[in-house]
Amino acid sequence: MKGSRIVVVGAIVGGVALSACSQHAKPAANVARPTSLPAANTAAPVAPPPAPASANPALVPPASAMLTPSKRTYVARLFSEGQAHKLGWRRLDLTDAAYEGKPAWLLVESRQINTVTLTDSLYVAKTTLEPMHRVVHTADQDITTHYTRDSILTSFEGDSGGGVKVSMKNEPNLVGNIYWLEPLLASVPLAEGWKGSATTVVVGPRDQAHVVMKLWVTGQDSLLIPDGTFDCWKVTLQVGETEEHLWVRKSDKVMLKMDTPVAGIAAAKVELLLAQGQTPKS
Repeated sequence: MKGSRIVVVGAIVGGVALSACSQHAKPAANVARPTSLPAANTAAPVAPPPAPASANPALVPPASAMLTPSKRTYVARLFSEGQAHKLGWRRLDLTDAAYEGKPAWLLVESRQINTVTLTDSLYVAKTTLEPMHRVVHTADQDITTHYTRDSILTSFEGDSGGGVKVSMKNEPNLVGNIYWLEPLLASVPLAEGWKGSATTVVVGPRDQAHVVMKLWVTGQDSLLIPDGTFDCWKVTLQVGETEEHLWVRKSDKVMLKMDTPVAGIAAAKVELLLAQGQTPKS
């Protein structure tokens, strides 16, 4: 069992590292190839016409977003072969910030898996909720993405694809990463039959794509966590070919639990459960 546990834990660490970059989304077969960034003396390309407003509707319109600073800690556990193994911790911090002198939200998702630390930092414009800047640190790579009105510019440094720079078209209402969905849940009208979607981007040294994230309420549940028992909406999140399951507390729309399948390991899953002391006392 010990040997198999090492294999499984190693696989999930790799999976979490992938999640920090691409959220396990598998792009379609016709993914566009990266475009090399122009040299400094190359004339800037003509901006493409804006996409129709209905082409990529916002999951939550900026004027309807109810965002407040927050700090949440989750325990990460791996369930495999009928046993549970603690992997580490996950934190999601939303704070007031500024980027290039403009008001912003800073969302930092960090994970401590055994001895590996992974972080994903995303700046989002306060008034429009548009992504502005993102930095991902994995075990062997740093990925920096900067958003302009027309383009998404990404550079890769490290053991995997070091020195590579790619660009792709920006679009209205993009979500900077999958973690940004969690603060937005507070503004979503969850109810029986509710469905929604949002679009994010998957960017790698060789492949890139726009990926639609679909969400829908599948039912209700009473969930026990260290802070007590709470009524929840059960929500399915589909990203590419992967489905994750979320338990969202009805009272404040905080995600209490998430189950994610482990790619390539049958019947294995990673669970994130809100840790003790995260619920304000009434």
